[in-house]
Amino acid sequence: MGIANTIPLVRAAVFAPFIDVARQIGVPVEKTLQSVRLPSLPADSPERLLPELPCWQFIQSVAWKEAIPDFGLLAANSTAHQDIATLTPLISDCTNLYDLLKRFCAVAPLQAYIAVYALEEQGDVVWLTQKGACLLEEDIQVQLFVVMGMIQLIQLAAGPDWRPTEIQFTFKRRADAELMLALNPGRILYSRANPAIAIPRHLLPLPLPGLNTSAERTTDKPAGLLTMPESFSKGLRAAIFPYLGEQQLNKKLLAEITGLSPRTLHRRLAEQQTSYSRVLDEARLLKAATMLEETDAPLLEISLMLDYENASSFTRAFRRWTGVSPREYRHRHSPT
Repeated sequence: MGIANTIPLVRAAVFAPFIDVARQIGVPVEKTLQSVRLPSLPADSPERLLPELPCWQFIQSVAWKEAIPDFGLLAANSTAHQDIATLTPLISDCTNLYDLLKRFCAVAPLQAYIAVYALEEQGDVVWLTQKGACLLEEDIQVQLFVVMGMIQLIQLAAGPDWRPTEIQFTFKRRADAELMLALNPGRILYSRANPAIAIPRHLLPLPLPGLNTSAERTTDKPAGLLTMPESFSKGLRAAIFPYLGEQQLNKKLLAEITGLSPRTLHRRLAEQQTSYSRVLDEARLLKAATMLEETDAPLLEISLMLDYENASSFTRAFRRWTGVSPREYRHRHSPT
């Protein structure tokens, strides 16, 4: 799935470690989020999808402005990959390292557009390679986070002191290359095609004493727990959703958070026989239904959040969408 086919998205749970570390070191998080046009992040919605581009811009901005060259490592050490809320249930029943790595490669794309991984065999070594496309020219911090996360997965079987025999990065050797010693005191290669780590083949059958097997499973098919939008219009709807009630939506904002020009957005939506206004209405309906099901917010509050002039205008639109009034919908879907 490429950029041309959808909107790159990332789960809030994957982005959250960067937010947590930024708060801990005193970064003005809300101000920085606003500067890259990101909405505030609800702590109770780890599965929420966010547009990926401004998330990576946030990471880059914090690393540069606050002079934190190891921001990605700090985030990974704050929340290990296996402890990411939306990933843990998908891997908790794996029995050995090989099973874990295969499962990780299968379900990681459900976490973020960038999270495309592959296992590649090469003699006595197996490479775990991250193949997701880069959205920024310089994504050093994201690569540090990714590589440290891969190492953490292997440490579940090989122990906390394990380090790969070789690491590869796409960026050039840095002046502060000694930071990489935290990842690997051995061989580190730069300017490579993809971030990757080398894993000795003999480790693959090892059990996983470090894995939290008590994580709650919600499905018999791990990959079915979460889904990612399969079309451009659905991806755009998901990108719009967290902004409703947070920031004034317009085509300029959408262009900034997707990295696509308004003209390209219009063309791509037209190819799917839809439009920005229709996608926005779909996002509003989803937001309204979510609030009616999960909160006791008054209709007027929901109406204003969704940019309706009053509750009557919202009620008419909701009835047009669903065939029932907001009050009737809430009654039908309220917990019994």
